[in-house]
Amino acid sequence: MITIDEVTYTEDELSDISKLHVTRINELRGQATQLQMQIEEMNVLISAYANAIRESVQEVEELVNE
Repeated sequence: MITIDEVTYTEDELSDISKLHVTRINELRGQATQLQMQIEEMNVLISAYANAIRESVQEVEELVNE
């Protein structure tokens, strides 16, 4: 079933081309979900690298201040 403009249609009511479009929409939504997960993972990695830089800078500052 698919709802378009608040009207629900069964697969039988759709043309073959519409069925293909529904399939493609579902594929694209799946890809978009995967990309969003990748973005979230990349943001975690970016934070980890930024924290590593911050820690290394603090270590250098501590050595300089000794």
